[in-house]
Amino acid sequence: MIPQFDILTLGAQVFGLFFNLTLLYYFNIKILVPKFAGVKKFRTKKLRKNIAFISTMNLERVHSKKLINNSYKEFIQ
Repeated sequence: MIPQFDILTLGAQVFGLFFNLTLLYYFNIKILVPKFAGVKKFRTKKLRKNIAFISTMNLERVHSKKLINNSYKEFIQ
C-alpha cells in the first residue's frame, strides 16, 4: 500500500504538514515581510527624490529657454 494513503501514518503526515507550514509562516512574517517593506520604503524615497529633481530640471530648462529667447530678441534689436 502507498504510505501517503495509509491511515496509520495520516496523523504524522498532518502534524508534519502543520509544523512545516507554521515554520514557513513565521519565517515569512519575521524575515521576508520586513525586508520587502524596507525595499519598498527605499524605492519610494528614491522615486520621490528623482521626481523632485526632474521637476527642478524642467523649471530650469523653461527659465533658460526664456533667457535665450530674450537675449536673442535684444541682440536682433
